[in-house]
Amino acid sequence: MRTLKTALLLILAASLLITLGEAIASQQPELVFQNLEFPVALAFAPDGRIFFNEKNTGNIRVIQTGAILPTPFATVNIASYGEQGLLGITLDPNYATNGFLYVYYTYSDGTLYHGRITRFTAKGNTGTSPTHLFDVTDPSPQSTNHNGGYLKFGPDRKLYVEVGEFANSQSSQDLTTYAGKILRMNPDGSVPADNPFPGSLVYAYGIRNSFGMDFYPNTHMLIETEAGPSTDEINIIKAGANYGWPTCAGVCNDSTYEDPIVTFNPATTPTGIAYASLGTFYFGEWNTGALKRLQLTPEGKVLSVDQVFALSNSGAGIIAVERGPDGNIYFSTPTTIFRFKPPTQHTVTTTTEAIQEFESGQTLMILAIASFMIVAAWLLFRNQIKRGEAQRENRGSVASVCRVAP
Repeated sequence: MRTLKTALLLILAASLLITLGEAIASQQPELVFQNLEFPVALAFAPDGRIFFNEKNTGNIRVIQTGAILPTPFATVNIASYGEQGLLGITLDPNYATNGFLYVYYTYSDGTLYHGRITRFTAKGNTGTSPTHLFDVTDPSPQSTNHNGGYLKFGPDRKLYVEVGEFANSQSSQDLTTYAGKILRMNPDGSVPADNPFPGSLVYAYGIRNSFGMDFYPNTHMLIETEAGPSTDEINIIKAGANYGWPTCAGVCNDSTYEDPIVTFNPATTPTGIAYASLGTFYFGEWNTGALKRLQLTPEGKVLSVDQVFALSNSGAGIIAVERGPDGNIYFSTPTTIFRFKPPTQHTVTTTTEAIQEFESGQTLMILAIASFMIVAAWLLFRNQIKRGEAQRENRGSVASVCRVAP
């Protein structure tokens, strides 16, 4: 029986190594849609539909059962010069019951540019009852960039909004304007009672321009990408914190400001970022066309940043990065949407629960455990052989004694 257990343990260890080999093997993203019109943001519905924004047309589109529907969900009137356009999109946490979909876009009133959040109510594949929840005036009427627009609901069911400084850097330090800020609002656009600045939507400030943010579900940390003129950042956004722009970019070495956890110099323009699994985020880069992996401790300390994929066309950068309900990472370029299956999707189900909890960020530890299991199994097997030999010798001795017993 013990020999059988030993053999099974050896098989288990070998199976673990094979599974781990698959898990850490280089993965190539799958092209799922092409010939698109600048899909700048993605959102996944509970029923399997995917919504995405076309930045330059103002169309909100729907993907259903693997096909892009010919009729837009809704269309908004936009200003689309430079970085302007139909930008962020997100679904209400209660979308399955209320059908609320939110978008952020830029428009012109004939004199000034604005950033606006509008909420639609889905009736089938049609957006109805547009309701304007938020409007910020561009303080620099000639600017067409640094518009922000990223939307994300947090674990607290509040809507978080990134508003760029509209190329007017002084706005970032001015708490009387919503430009250059991370905002936090109730789903109806009102100010939450527990915001850090009473009566204000401002959650954090000193922001230049962001193209992505997501939450670490275990700790509710908000991770944000920040594009800089020469130094880019990845930040942990904290309530009431000042992130330094335009006084400083990157590490400020001043306790007045919150320093980034990662900086990039020269700038690569980090874009969308998405939580993938325990301690692991994926983010895109516009300048390099790279998809990168960020691994953090639960406290937000950086373990590693590494590249997992780069577009062959260096002229096409990555824009949106989102985790789908299937656990895969979806990312867009100006004309395509890709699907990437992270190594953590290869779930180890043939070992103990403790081993199952380790994910790609602990690959070396898993390999060490697997190696230990193999060595332990071999030692156990060798010990079994020696024990069997000893038992045979003992049985021979006992038989001889029995033969001479009276």
